[in-house]
Amino acid sequence: MWPFDSEDDKRIKRIVNNVVKLAVENLENRGLISLYVAGTILTRDRTPHSDIDIFGIVESNFDFNEENRINALFDAKKQELCGGIEARFRGIPICSLEGGEQKGVIKFFKPERFIKKLPFFKHVWGKKFNFYKDFPIKPISLKEEALLLIEQIESSVKALRANSEKFPFQDFPKHVIELIRVEAQKEYGFKFDPSYIAISRHLRNKEGHIIHKAMELKNKRCTRNEIIEFCNEVERYIYDLKKRVKEWT
Repeated sequence: MWPFDSEDDKRIKRIVNNVVKLAVENLENRGLISLYVAGTILTRDRTPHSDIDIFGIVESNFDFNEENRINALFDAKKQELCGGIEARFRGIPICSLEGGEQKGVIKFFKPERFIKKLPFFKHVWGKKFNFYKDFPIKPISLKEEALLLIEQIESSVKALRANSEKFPFQDFPKHVIELIRVEAQKEYGFKFDPSYIAISRHLRNKEGHIIHKAMELKNKRCTRNEIIEFCNEVERYIYDLKKRVKEWT
């Protein structure tokens, strides 16, 4: 991941270095312990418009007003700092990884699920953690993860059918792919990889699988009819998957 050998890789590296430098200058003495780069910027899924996602392991008493402040600064310097690319910092309090109160971005995910992705983040500053050894949280089981994602996706489908402006379609296919990744790990021998392209290639011979439609739509500006039709397909997929998940151990 992120080999920095092409001209575009070098451009991204310069941008990331700028973002990291600004984050450290502003947060080093305000509870920041370490910084990691994450997201599609590290994978084959990267596009010219991919965001720069920076995750910081922070002290348990970290003031999340600092998160808002640094992100406002990123926005103000978006052009000069990142060439127009959006940068976002998200703090992960160390207490949340130790099994304590869930605060910041991690409260929107189960830490047991989030920790599966942490080893794929790229360490860029501060203390480097071995997330599986340094913290007591263990990765969520595939059955538990599938049930959690199914519940979230069913809720998202309801919001999309209601045409709620509070729930944009843009990220929905990616949420579906997250569930497909779990299915593929359990039933198709897929080794966890955060790349959408990796899971798509693994299932490329599964004709009719919803992965193909999800990949097609994940970066597309869809019509209302396309959104509803995809929701229909997702519901059929989940109906079938639920029966199989019940048998998972």
